[in-house]
Amino acid sequence: MRHSQRQERTATDGRGEALRLVKVTKTYGAAADGTLVTALDDVTLSLATGSFTAVMGPSGSGKSTLLHCAAGLDRPDSGLVVVDGEEMTGGPGPARGEAALTRFRRTRIGFVFQQYNLLPTLTVAQNTVLPLRLAGRRVHRAQAERILTGMGLGDRLGHTPDQLSGGQRQRVAIARALVTEPAVVFADEPTGALDTRSARDVLRLLQEAVRLHGRTVVMVTHDPVAASYADTVQFLADGRLAGQLRAPTAERIAERLAHLGDDIVGTHATTTTGV
Repeated sequence: MRHSQRQERTATDGRGEALRLVKVTKTYGAAADGTLVTALDDVTLSLATGSFTAVMGPSGSGKSTLLHCAAGLDRPDSGLVVVDGEEMTGGPGPARGEAALTRFRRTRIGFVFQQYNLLPTLTVAQNTVLPLRLAGRRVHRAQAERILTGMGLGDRLGHTPDQLSGGQRQRVAIARALVTEPAVVFADEPTGALDTRSARDVLRLLQEAVRLHGRTVVMVTHDPVAASYADTVQFLADGRLAGQLRAPTAERIAERLAHLGDDIVGTHATTTTGV
């Protein structure tokens, strides 16, 4: 890590900085034919290590694009993305090639998706350690088993995904995201396919990943109840940050969402809606 980057890894509460976006913009389409869509519009954001942040906004506000650019799944048109003190995309230097970017994601980033994305032919234990194998790293089976046991899956190690409930599958997905000890875990609507009880269990596991293991979690969700488990909610509207809410409750989140448009001051001529 360069010395200048170490100097920049600070946050208001004294913790290190896990994720930083600087003037990130992402557009789709073309102005010439009138199809230009500004999904992210000059977004600057800093998240501290060991924080749990929910990202919310109306459909089309840009929250999924924000997650994809921050996680290296999509490249911004301009701006800088820094993960764990290292530039991932953007900046004055040469852009990472796809192979280098994939290696970076495998070592610094964990993912939890709404539809689990487990391989159906692999067991719970095999799915969990798959990121280590793909990264060419040593597989610590005992560590993986400890993580799974802590999630109540100690008796399911040899089961395949079709032998599990939706909540159990999502717990496996969280274990898989944590096994590489990533700097940031990105969760994209992780409770969207779950019943209320399973969703609550998954959200508590994400809280534990932050509070017990020091991980940084960024969760995109449309659900105020799910977002209330986070430390802070960041709101997006029309591809722009539209305020934040600390120590959120479901009621306060719902109220803020209802008045979200009031937090946007001015619009660019080329901005229509986010993705």
